[in-house]
Amino acid sequence: MRYELFIGLRYLLSRRKDRSISFITWISICGVTLGVIALIVSTSLMNGFRDNLRKAIIGSLPHVTVFGLYGDKNEIQNLEQRIKKHSEVLYTAPHIFKQAMLAGQELPKGALIRGIDPQKEARVTEIASFLRESIYPADQPTVEEQATISEKILSRLSYPEAKKNRKKDGVILGAALAQGLGVVPGDLVKLISSESRMTPVGDVPRIKKLEVIGVFESGISGYDEVLAFVDYRLVQKIFNMGEQVTGIGISISDPEQAQEVAAELQVELKDYMVNDWASENKSIFQLMKLEKLALFIVLALIVLVAAFNIISSLIMLVLEKTKEIAVLKSLGATDRSILSIFMLQGIMIGVFGTLFGVSFGLGICGIILNFNIIEIPPGVYPGENRIPLAIDWIEIGITAFISFMICFLVTIYPAFKASHIQPVEALQYE
Repeated sequence: MRYELFIGLRYLLSRRKDRSISFITWISICGVTLGVIALIVSTSLMNGFRDNLRKAIIGSLPHVTVFGLYGDKNEIQNLEQRIKKHSEVLYTAPHIFKQAMLAGQELPKGALIRGIDPQKEARVTEIASFLRESIYPADQPTVEEQATISEKILSRLSYPEAKKNRKKDGVILGAALAQGLGVVPGDLVKLISSESRMTPVGDVPRIKKLEVIGVFESGISGYDEVLAFVDYRLVQKIFNMGEQVTGIGISISDPEQAQEVAAELQVELKDYMVNDWASENKSIFQLMKLEKLALFIVLALIVLVAAFNIISSLIMLVLEKTKEIAVLKSLGATDRSILSIFMLQGIMIGVFGTLFGVSFGLGICGIILNFNIIEIPPGVYPGENRIPLAIDWIEIGITAFISFMICFLVTIYPAFKASHIQPVEALQYE
């Protein structure tokens, strides 16, 4: 062991004449630890919220959407084949967007009718993860239970199957929309379309009675309050559209690459408009990104405050050990050796504080992931009723590195001052 390391450890761990120095050292270690814990937990919570929000958005929107389709069945199938030639495209599904009025037990409400293919929709969106048999159920279903529920609801939504079995045509309502209409699964609602039909008393709007067969609960009020899912073939009939659809939903292998894939498809499909889920919700994710950056900067100040405690501790230690430093230099210790002794102390404080912070931070994240500490009321959070959390190891590495570098940089000044102590001046009154 080099003598610089030995002396540095001895100064750091030994009992000192002035106990306030040791106390400040422990405060510094605790400050660094708390700062790293706060950074790891807060950024993991922000990542979890972002992932849940993304999943909820993709639950109602495809990764990429091709708009502007008003053709027959053959044209739509040909377009789907062209889209599938892209290497990133996995599945496609036609859909229709229409505005209509829904009337239930309470006042009528405007709704955005999304006509989907029940057999294909679960491949291009995450709708199967958000279908429920009741409004805001108390307990979240397991993965197996959710798969059974969604398969049952989507099968019941099929227009040809309902017609074959002589059942009422079905509709899936957003949870907040169903609550506003005062209906639950099993009740009937009236869909009042903007299309009219001629009667002896003049033009009257088309009205279709539908049975509520399930609810869509994404946790995003902007979607749950307006969306209603109906078989696209029934929407074609209600709105007298023939075989027309208004778009094709596309799922890709990596949702994060949606903007790039959309741009490439736009070049290929010049006659249509191509959009992606990220661009449609760009403002939300930009806001979250800025909030995360601001939170990181604010919490990094905790580490910075602890770093100033390190400066105080080392400066007081230098003052206490002035005579010892002078003796060491008289025995042949170089300025570089003295510099190393005191820098090692600051580095060890940073290392211990960072390691403790990472360990405790990951421990707290593990507790949040495995135990339902805080239960969130149903319907106010995207995706689920418990705190989401996503650990990003790259961000943890960056946090640890920044914490260590702050501690390293603040040791330079006290160590530099110690290395420039002159033995003659320090020992002249001894």
